[in-house]
Amino acid sequence: MTLRDAKKLKPGALVRRAWNPDCKATAIVLHTEYIEGWHRAKLLGGKKKERFDVTVRWIGQPPVVWDPAGYMKKNVMEQTHQNWELMVVQHV
Repeated sequence: MTLRDAKKLKPGALVRRAWNPDCKATAIVLHTEYIEGWHRAKLLGGKKKERFDVTVRWIGQPPVVWDPAGYMKKNVMEQTHQNWELMVVQHV
């Protein structure tokens, strides 16, 4: 999802993973937060000047989460993703 699309995103919208079209799990948007400042984009690589962090609640199988120590956490239903990682399925 681009920054322009992320600005229109409202709580209650349905999203899915952008990079995995085979994934059937969708999520409900709970909260969006605009963040300005240089950071390294997780999926895109390279540096970006701004982004939206989107907090979602997964319906179905959530993606696997890795903690900073390298341990896998399963079934973390509420997660925060950068806008580049998600694609809108349906707006509110």
